[in-house]
Amino acid sequence: MEPDRVRDTGEALRAAGEAATTGEPFDLPCIRCGVCCTVYQVRISPAEAMAIAEHMGLERWDWVGRYCDPRWHDTRSHLIRHDDGGCVFLNRFSGEVSLCSIYEVRPEACRDWAAGVFKPACRDGLKRFWQLEASEDGQLQGSAESLARLDAFLRLR
Repeated sequence: MEPDRVRDTGEALRAAGEAATTGEPFDLPCIRCGVCCTVYQVRISPAEAMAIAEHMGLERWDWVGRYCDPRWHDTRSHLIRHDDGGCVFLNRFSGEVSLCSIYEVRPEACRDWAAGVFKPACRDGLKRFWQLEASEDGQLQGSAESLARLDAFLRLR
């Protein structure tokens, strides 16, 4: 293994509440990369559409016309539109952090999403934004600098 690659992720994992020596997979919290919001298009119920529209101060059908995918023809649900490669409600900041502009009223599918070291979207985000990878057993691998950056980010959360 290269010297700048770290299998025992030491302080970065301990700061996130995981003892690296246990051999357990890293319990990855949401790292705000936004990859899940770029690869999954969220289906919502009419009640969710109404709640989001009210939160934004819009009439339901005006909101549906602006923010839902017109190609979706299921009358029992709506599909939130994607623009520029991601959900229309995804805001990206500083290259590493993405936030949802409707977080307080985000759809159930988004509330139920749990980040995880074995999820393809999370692995992509770790690699793309943090220059880290996860081993087959769920341990983070990368340079000491990348692990320290993630550690500092997780401490701010």
